[in-house]
Amino acid sequence: MRHAAWWMLTHLGSAGYVLPVVLLLALGLWRAGQRQAVQVWGLGLCLAAGLTLASKLLFMGWGLGVAELDFTGCSGHTLLATAVLPVLAAALLTPAGGPARRWVALAGWGLAALVGVSRVVLGAHSVSEVLAGGLLGSLCSAWTLRHLQPTPAPLHLGWPLWLLLALAWWPQGSGHVSTHQIETRLALALSGHERPYTREQLRRRLVPTSTPAPAASSSVQDPPAGRP
Repeated sequence: MRHAAWWMLTHLGSAGYVLPVVLLLALGLWRAGQRQAVQVWGLGLCLAAGLTLASKLLFMGWGLGVAELDFTGCSGHTLLATAVLPVLAAALLTPAGGPARRWVALAGWGLAALVGVSRVVLGAHSVSEVLAGGLLGSLCSAWTLRHLQPTPAPLHLGWPLWLLLALAWWPQGSGHVSTHQIETRLALALSGHERPYTREQLRRRLVPTSTPAPAASSSVQDPPAGRP
């Protein structure tokens, strides 16, 4: 049961779930006159997603990671959760703005933080990778919330978004669309390598290489040359 709960939480950051939410919310905000917020949000998402993808490609294709931090690339699930859930909560629950919007956005960040924790619990990412993805996503959502203006009425597309939120907690629909295979193929195509670098290879860099021990000095000295 606990394992299933973590999988449902991690689903809130999967691309297959988040991208339809982004499209519906962006359309609703655009129709509500929040065009500057939508443009800022779209630009922030593209920049953050681009940096996340680049970090993964650099490791899988060329082995560029940080062994000391167990870092192989930013967590995409954490990025999407922190970039989308605070904006989604603020836009749906507090369309008129006001002081409550800040608390609602903080609740969205709290839920996104649980998505990041789920990635560590499920063994998909290290703590450093989750923190990196969370930082990128939080910068994106914070930048968007600064441009989100009050609206007199709820969003026109609010009910499909609530339906998507309900489906996210449906146990049979808690599986997520994995983009790992696509990223792996792209990394291999760009680097020209046959196999991607793995986390195990990164961790081996922390193992000190063994050096041959110096020959032990003998207590019996060799006799001088010419003498028996």
